[in-house]
Amino acid sequence: MKQLNLFSERRSDTIRDFKNEIASYMDILSETSEKISYSEFITPHKGKEIIPGIEYEEYVDIYKKDLSGLAYDQIFLFLKNTKPEDKIDNFKKFLKSKNIPYEADLWTWNN
Repeated sequence: MKQLNLFSERRSDTIRDFKNEIASYMDILSETSEKISYSEFITPHKGKEIIPGIEYEEYVDIYKKDLSGLAYDQIFLFLKNTKPEDKIDNFKKFLKSKNIPYEADLWTWNN
């Protein structure tokens, strides 16, 4: 795991990065001075897209003031040890069980 760079005030760890016949996938946990973010990126390969050129990012943002003692390293280990297909949903359930508020959404953009 990388340390928080005090100059840029950002830390980032790749949890998963792989490709298959349909798309490229990358899951990243990052930290700034104010929040921790978990993002899952999906980039479909040409010819495999539903809409040509569209990429996807599903994310969960947690403000540090709401963490109730939960640390970045604990979140990293939780995500690292969760099945990829259930990761974001289980993370949201985990946060709800700890009464930690979060913001979540799905972004799409045309590249």
